[in-house]
Amino acid sequence: MKDTGSRSVIRASEVGEYGYCSRAWWYRHVVKVSPPKGEGKARLAEGTRLHAAHGKQVGTASALRALAIGLLIVGLIAIMIALLWVR
Repeated sequence: MKDTGSRSVIRASEVGEYGYCSRAWWYRHVVKVSPPKGEGKARLAEGTRLHAAHGKQVGTASALRALAIGLLIVGLIAIMIALLWVR
Protein backbone atom coordinates (compact mmCIF):
# COMPACT_ATOMS: atom_id res chain seq x y z
CA MET A 1 0.00 0.00 0.00
CA LYS A 2 1.61 3.22 -1.16
CA ASP A 3 0.75 6.49 0.54
CA THR A 4 0.23 9.33 -1.95
CA GLY A 5 -0.50 12.30 0.23
CA SER A 6 -3.90 11.93 1.83
CA ARG A 7 -4.90 8.76 -0.06
CA SER A 8 -3.43 5.27 -0.18
CA VAL A 9 -3.01 3.42 -3.46
CA ILE A 10 -3.64 -0.29 -3.47
CA ARG A 11 -1.91 -2.05 -6.35
CA ALA A 12 -3.40 -4.93 -8.34
CA SER A 13 -0.76 -7.31 -6.98
CA GLU A 14 -1.88 -6.44 -3.46
CA VAL A 15 -5.48 -7.27 -4.36
CA GLY A 16 -4.33 -10.70 -5.55
CA GLU A 17 -2.25 -11.14 -2.42
CA TYR A 18 -5.23 -10.16 -0.27
CA GLY A 19 -7.47 -12.58 -2.18
CA TYR A 20 -5.04 -15.42 -1.53
CA CYS A 21 -4.53 -14.66 2.17
CA SER A 22 -5.90 -11.54 3.80
CA ARG A 23 -3.88 -12.20 6.94
CA ALA A 24 -0.59 -12.30 5.00
CA TRP A 25 -1.54 -9.04 3.27
CA TRP A 26 -2.33 -7.45 6.63
CA TYR A 27 1.00 -8.55 8.12
CA ARG A 28 2.98 -7.27 5.14
CA HIS A 29 1.21 -3.96 4.44
CA VAL A 30 -0.33 -2.86 7.73
CA VAL A 31 1.93 -4.33 10.43
CA LYS A 32 4.97 -4.04 8.10
CA VAL A 33 6.37 -7.52 8.85
CA SER A 34 8.65 -8.68 6.03
CA PRO A 35 8.38 -12.20 4.57
CA PRO A 36 10.43 -14.83 6.40
CA LYS A 37 13.98 -15.73 5.40
CA GLY A 38 16.05 -18.81 6.20
CA GLU A 39 14.36 -20.91 8.87
CA GLY A 40 11.10 -19.01 8.42
CA LYS A 41 10.81 -20.31 4.87
CA ALA A 42 10.05 -23.78 6.23
CA ARG A 43 7.21 -22.30 8.28
CA LEU A 44 6.00 -20.43 5.21
CA ALA A 45 6.03 -23.65 3.17
CA GLU A 46 4.10 -25.42 5.95
CA GLY A 47 1.59 -22.56 6.02
CA THR A 48 1.16 -22.82 2.25
CA ARG A 49 0.58 -26.56 2.57
CA LEU A 50 -1.97 -26.00 5.34
CA HIS A 51 -3.75 -23.36 3.22
CA ALA A 52 -4.02 -25.87 0.37
CA ALA A 53 -5.35 -28.59 2.70
CA HIS A 54 -7.88 -26.16 4.17
CA GLY A 55 -8.96 -25.16 0.66
CA LYS A 56 -9.63 -28.81 -0.18
CA GLN A 57 -11.69 -29.20 3.00
CA VAL A 58 -13.72 -26.09 2.15
CA GLY A 59 -14.34 -27.46 -1.36
CA THR A 60 -15.46 -30.80 0.03
CA ALA A 61 -17.74 -29.12 2.57
CA SER A 62 -19.31 -26.98 -0.17
CA ALA A 63 -19.92 -30.03 -2.34
CA LEU A 64 -21.46 -31.96 0.57
CA ARG A 65 -23.68 -29.00 1.41
CA ALA A 66 -24.90 -28.80 -2.19
CA LEU A 67 -25.57 -32.56 -2.14
CA ALA A 68 -27.50 -32.25 1.14
CA ILE A 69 -29.65 -29.43 -0.23
CA GLY A 70 -30.29 -31.44 -3.40
CA LEU A 71 -31.31 -34.51 -1.39
CA LEU A 72 -33.56 -32.36 0.80
CA ILE A 73 -35.33 -30.99 -2.27
CA VAL A 74 -35.72 -34.50 -3.73
CA GLY A 75 -37.10 -35.70 -0.39
CA LEU A 76 -39.61 -32.87 -0.18
CA ILE A 77 -40.76 -33.52 -3.74
CA ALA A 78 -41.14 -37.24 -2.93
CA ILE A 79 -43.25 -36.38 0.13
CA MET A 80 -45.44 -34.04 -1.95
CA ILE A 81 -45.94 -36.70 -4.62
CA ALA A 82 -46.78 -39.31 -1.96
CA LEU A 83 -49.33 -36.99 -0.36
CA LEU A 84 -50.93 -36.19 -3.72
CA TRP A 85 -50.92 -39.87 -4.73
CA VAL A 86 -52.87 -40.87 -1.61
CA ARG A 87 -55.77 -38.53 -2.40
